[in-house]
Amino acid sequence: MIKALINSDLDHTSQRPAVNPNVSRYYMKGDVVQVARAKYEDNQTLWYILENGIQVDAHFVEIEPYSGVGEADRTHFFLCYRKLDQNNNPSLDDEGAPEKLHFAQITTPSDTRRFMVNHWDEHTFVNAVMQSVRKLESERKHVFIYIHGFDWEPGLKLDLPASFVQSYMSHPANTIAKVIYFGWPSSGWRTKADDKAIQAGEHFTRKNFFNYFKLLSDALKEEGKSLNLIVHSFGHQLLNGMINPGDNHVPRIPQNIFEHVFLMAPDITHLAVQRDGVFLRNQKKTRRGKHFMYSLAPLKKLSANVHVYYNELDYLLYLSTQKFNGNKSDGKFDPKPDIEGITTDYRNLGNYGRALFDASDSGLVSEDGFNYFDVQDLVKTELEADPLYYPFRNLKDEHMIRTITNIREHSSYEGLALPDTFWNRHFLMTHHQYLFTCRPVVDHVLRLLNKSPKLAEEELIV
Repeated sequence: MIKALINSDLDHTSQRPAVNPNVSRYYMKGDVVQVARAKYEDNQTLWYILENGIQVDAHFVEIEPYSGVGEADRTHFFLCYRKLDQNNNPSLDDEGAPEKLHFAQITTPSDTRRFMVNHWDEHTFVNAVMQSVRKLESERKHVFIYIHGFDWEPGLKLDLPASFVQSYMSHPANTIAKVIYFGWPSSGWRTKADDKAIQAGEHFTRKNFFNYFKLLSDALKEEGKSLNLIVHSFGHQLLNGMINPGDNHVPRIPQNIFEHVFLMAPDITHLAVQRDGVFLRNQKKTRRGKHFMYSLAPLKKLSANVHVYYNELDYLLYLSTQKFNGNKSDGKFDPKPDIEGITTDYRNLGNYGRALFDASDSGLVSEDGFNYFDVQDLVKTELEADPLYYPFRNLKDEHMIRTITNIREHSSYEGLALPDTFWNRHFLMTHHQYLFTCRPVVDHVLRLLNKSPKLAEEELIV
């Protein structure tokens, strides 16, 4: 049973009666309910079934963060890589990179827009995390740094670590101890955000903030535990800046601090895994700005195990590519040979994985040392299960599938529509966030996590 909150007044379209119901009215905004299970209808609409049998459209229900999770798993850490407002709260308006890191131990603040953070030096940070980890069973040996993606909505997105905790820490095979939620200034329009994200990543490394992770990794290793990194979606733009800070700052990147790095739905060019990376033209550069190196190869120095999870049916990533790169050429760059001037350089790693490198006519060579996992392969083994914790359903909308097929086969983005993401928002977001909405992905991540530190090739076969 999971505690939840009704977020809008319900009516006959959003609430269905149970047989012999003990509730004779429609639920109102603010009512607290207990959810017993869930089900899908028409392969998209998720309905929550309450303890009294009444069914409620999931769009109008907010699951209480960490509900159903033990007390020891409700406290985690917020690493604030954002500037602060006048009240020492993480700023939602200032999109610049900060000069110091701030932290807080969080459960789930009732108002995620206002909570205090404090500056901790490296040793205070390490001591706080280690004290928290030592309270748990010895097999709970993995600490995760979780870098979120683009701000689809305003705020600090503190619902996402709660979703991560509920999906992974309620799993019977869980060995994760704590999550360090890395909040960064990702807000802004998608067409303007890449420069800021990459530059914020470069700034992180140039300020030597990686040393926080290095000291924590060393402390965990001394006790037979490990530090891991998981990155979602647009967070890969920040990560790209962190690991490509400029030649003078490369020595500030430590080695072998993560046991595993998980790259989930990477919203970054597929050429980031090309051997030696690629230096790409900045589509938005006129008189200001600069071009950027895209390369994920430096991750192999940070970790022996780097895993890429991708999904060719991830509609939101195709839209993201179009929004950033689909503008008409202003004549400042050489034209590209494909239809929309998008796919030559900017096919999305989260949609293609290494498929473009493996094509028979490909002249591309990928970096070694990356393990690729296709979500479409993983979901083939999906068992029918209660979607209350894992509300993932594969894409079956014929229009969207035709649009994706047209992109992949003809390099044409015609028919890709932003309104689709609003009409199908709940479905597409859970589909895009498969790192914690898809049970087979959660299963697979935990299997890799619980293997030996250096995985044999045969263990990586899906």
